[in-house]
Amino acid sequence: MSTENPDSSPPQSSPVVLVVEDEASPRAEICRMVRGLGYRVRTARNGREALRYLSQHPGEVRVVLADVIMPYMDGGELAERARDLQPGLRLVLMSERPEGAPGAILAAYPETPFLQKPFGFAELYAVLAWQVGPPVASGEIRPGRPAFHRERDPVT
Repeated sequence: MSTENPDSSPPQSSPVVLVVEDEASPRAEICRMVRGLGYRVRTARNGREALRYLSQHPGEVRVVLADVIMPYMDGGELAERARDLQPGLRLVLMSERPEGAPGAILAAYPETPFLQKPFGFAELYAVLAWQVGPPVASGEIRPGRPAFHRERDPVT
């Protein structure tokens, strides 16, 4: 579990994103992207570390960006337990494949946004801005529902 270098951190008013990814290389790349978008970043290698961080720093993290398949607990279980610790906490699940075991977990959490890896800055910004607002003090701005969300809008 780590935090970023304070000298290179985005402003304190920017929302904190907890990146939970068990593989070092993707974790580093995702953190680089999140920081590049102007959000503050914390990391965890698995769900246990993420829950420990959330319990030790209540209210700091605004959104958890978690891999679906990880050691000790999957992203779905992490989502449930994290929301028990912090009701209203935003979560985004990510995986390379939305089928097979990840697909079964994703199907159990249809209200949770999903990013398919690898994703780019535009996709990452869209989901983060939608979940917690832009990386500025006025984090209340919320763009419309992005295309990757799995719920369907009602037809009028």
